[in-house]
Amino acid sequence: MTMPRAAGLLVLSVLVSAVGIILLVARVQSGILNSEIDSRSTGAGVGDNPATPQGSIYESGGSAGATITAVIREATMLSATAIAELTPRPSRSATAVVGMVGIGQTVEFNGSRYTVHQVVDPEPPGLFQTAVGNRRVAIEVTQEAMTARQSYSFASFKLLDASGVEYTWAITNSTPGFQSGQLQPGESRRGWLSFQVPVGARVAALEVTIPGQAKAVPIVSLK
Repeated sequence: MTMPRAAGLLVLSVLVSAVGIILLVARVQSGILNSEIDSRSTGAGVGDNPATPQGSIYESGGSAGATITAVIREATMLSATAIAELTPRPSRSATAVVGMVGIGQTVEFNGSRYTVHQVVDPEPPGLFQTAVGNRRVAIEVTQEAMTARQSYSFASFKLLDASGVEYTWAITNSTPGFQSGQLQPGESRRGWLSFQVPVGARVAALEVTIPGQAKAVPIVSLK
């Protein structure tokens, strides 16, 4: 990476972080943070890589500590996504259709291997509140780069319901969250995604979006 590009990415990271902090403060004042969460919250906690609440949030016992942690978390996620999207990717053509697999199975798509390990529906309450009339669905997923460098990001996933409606990411209450960055060939990342969906919606599939391609591609059946 050239020095000008590195400097540009650094500046962009700082700006995105600042915007994220401002947005989150506004959300705090609007009640997005759940002030009633305490040490009894469990998060999503099943499977080989259980999702649990962030320890420092709950040990502090005060809303100020939770708010600061939330600010850092949201700003970091937004910044990481921006940097990942600006990092050059290998030139490749995206496959329009891929045969979906089930939970626990591996599917190869567009240079990566994906595995959904488990689905927690609904996701247990955590720091971030769920909108009235909705529930959270938490999905533990692994992405592995195959033969070339790959970008990974929580923002590249969507949830498809049985009626064909797509849902984009929500900040997860489960840890470790699936974040953003770059994978070298053979490297993998495992973490939790979260989506807010209406109470009565039936989840159908996990989708992946490809930069430059308008339609998301279903890769794992969640039925």
